Amino acid sequence: MILWTIVPEETIFASQNQPDINFKVIDYSGQKIVVEQISYSEFRITRLLTTNPLDYLDNKLQPGKIIRYMPNIETLS
Repeated sequence: MILWTIVPEETIFASQNQPDINFKVIDYSGQKIVVEQISYSEFRITRLLTTNPLDYLDNKLQPGKIIRYMPNIETLS
């Protein structure tokens, strides 16, 4: 990839060097989704992990939507 810019590459790619600490993959409504934890039981959907195009049309799984999710004890161990 060639990137023609006067902005230093450290500035452009700075977010790639930082690990996504707050992101988790959970099962929600039968789908695997990547979420960002807001509080203990509230999560913001950031990505939907599926190959089925119809899953992306489901309003309850749209990125940016805040969901309530209580993790099970089994999932934490």
